Amino acid sequence: MEDLLKSKKTEDRIRGMQLLLRSAKTADPTLLCKMLEDRSPYVAALAAEGLGKCADLQAMRLMIDRFIAVTADGLRMDPGCHIRTNLAYAFAQLECHHAVPALRLGIRTVQIEPVGGVKYDTGAHLRGSCAQTLAHLHSREALRDITLLLFDHGTQQCGFGDTRSNLVEPRRSAARALGAMGLAEARVPLTLRLRYPEGECVEVLQECMQALVELEDPDLEDVLHPYLSEEQLRRCPDLAVYAGLMLARGRVPGAEATLEKLAGDMFGNGIEAAVLALVSLQTPEAAEALNRLAEHDRRAVRDVVQRVRSA
Repeated sequence: MEDLLKSKKTEDRIRGMQLLLRSAKTADPTLLCKMLEDRSPYVAALAAEGLGKCADLQAMRLMIDRFIAVTADGLRMDPGCHIRTNLAYAFAQLECHHAVPALRLGIRTVQIEPVGGVKYDTGAHLRGSCAQTLAHLHSREALRDITLLLFDHGTQQCGFGDTRSNLVEPRRSAARALGAMGLAEARVPLTLRLRYPEGECVEVLQECMQALVELEDPDLEDVLHPYLSEEQLRRCPDLAVYAGLMLARGRVPGAEATLEKLAGDMFGNGIEAAVLALVSLQTPEAAEALNRLAEHDRRAVRDVVQRVRSA
């Protein structure tokens, strides 16, 4: 294996790293740190992955330094941002709180490079990974950075929509990260995003709803109420059903009546989602709502209730 790692051929070093990763928990972190500086970004990314399982304090310091150094010349040293993304995951595994400044640098990284002949922001996945790790480390000082990522539509200049990096995944990761932080302050950006959703996609809004449930927001019903209106039901029924599901998960008083109405108004999978949410509540009010739905005027609703009950 050592001969493979010393080979001048990239494919040999990759093979050597793959063999080394099979025993990463007992691997020598000094050797992995050396491979972290390999001229092949793919080999270095594999080394970063392995360090997440065995790095000691000295190795962690080298990992942080390498993250910062690579960021200074990302296009040349880390095309695709794979090294830094793997380092971000490794910092979470290692509970490396000293990496917070580097991660706050990574969460702001935009790296535009050609992928298949098309310019693409390869930093999107890195930003999402850094957000998740910062939340895992419960970094209070990163709340601002994660909030900005939630509202990031790919622009670096206020008022100019740079669609080159207009990707959904970083914003979804930001919403999940805010929910994982466990801070009451994190409810504010999530509420703002839900109260003013113009231009945002359904997937991000759903993540925001779920994050508020995780943060046990006492005002959850007030925040989600606009998504349960007749107008919203016509415009985006999936989002309305999801809001109902979150009310159920948050054990909001009166969720039974909301879900009963949704089940009666929805079609297809929406009916089943609302009925399943009612079943999950396991309250007398939910049982009564299910009984009424079992005798609903619409056959589709009655059939769903019967199918769910017999499952």
